[in-house]
This record gives sequence, C-alpha cells and structure tokens, in this order.
Amino acid sequence: MKKFVKKKQLMLVALVAALGLAVYLNFYLVDSPSLSAGTGTTDKKEDGNLGDATFVGTGVSDPNGELTYFDEARQNRTAAREEALSILQEVLDSAQASAEDKAQATQKATAIAENVLQESNIENLILAKGFADSVVYIDGERCSVVVQAENLQQQESLQILQIVVSQSSVEADQVQIVAAGA
Repeated sequence: MKKFVKKKQLMLVALVAALGLAVYLNFYLVDSPSLSAGTGTTDKKEDGNLGDATFVGTGVSDPNGELTYFDEARQNRTAAREEALSILQEVLDSAQASAEDKAQATQKATAIAENVLQESNIENLILAKGFADSVVYIDGERCSVVVQAENLQQQESLQILQIVVSQSSVEADQVQIVAAGA
C-alpha cells in the first residue's frame, strides 16, 4: 500500500511539474502580453482619474493583431497560476519545508491542475452552445464566467450555469455570469 501511495504522489508531482512547464512555455512563447486592457499600449492617460471605468474590448479579433479582452484575461489567469505554481514548487524543493508543508503544497497544486481542466472544459462547452468566446475563473468554491454577448437571456444563463455545475464542484449560488458586450 505504501508503494502505491508513493507512486501516486510521484505521479502527482510529475503532473504538477508538467503543468508548470506547460504554463511557463505558453507564457513565454506567446508574444509579450499587452499591459493595458484593450489598447495594447502602456501609455498613461494624463486627463483620467484613477479608477475611471474604461471600455476594455469586446473579445472580437482586432485587425491590428492586438490581444482581445478574452485573450488578455486568459494570459493574466495563466500568469497568476504560473506564479502560484512556482511558489508551490519552491516549497516542494525546499529542504527546510516540513512534510506537512509539502503535502499542502501538493494539494494546492493538484487543486490548481483540477481548476485548469474544469475551466477549459467549461469554456469549450460554452463555445459549443454557440457563444463567440468566454473565459472562466474557478477559485475554490466560487466561479466567475465572462461570456461574449450583448446581453444574456435567462435561458442562456441557465445553460451556462448548468454547464458550470456539471463540470465542477461549484454550487449554483456561487456562480457569477457576466456578459461582455460585443
């Protein structure tokens, strides 16, 4: 039994490392991300106020090759996960970390890997329902879904909610669905 548990833990660590490598390669092999939502520039507005709302994009491909809102959201999600996985990997590699710390790091890395898979499945199923684009964020027991649509009909929201609940462990009352205007 101990041998099985060790093999399982080694496989889990290998999968987490592979996921981390995939995230790392994806992040660094894609063109450098835009630092300003929707504009592709880092120019600072002189006449704006901190916190002013700005239109950030529609998810429609830009003819200039700039990233869309959904592309940027996915890159930001990937970058945040990459950072979290790198911290967890440091804990796993640390000689000073206790067995309990390493077990917690492994558990968190597993949760991140599960979230990645669930988010991907949900996004693909939403696309299959006829939406142009979407991005899903699962964080623990909560889920946020941003869908490219002018507005969502109640039936469409229920379809998305059903997809999220069926593909994740998130309860229906913990799902937030937002339409990003086209």
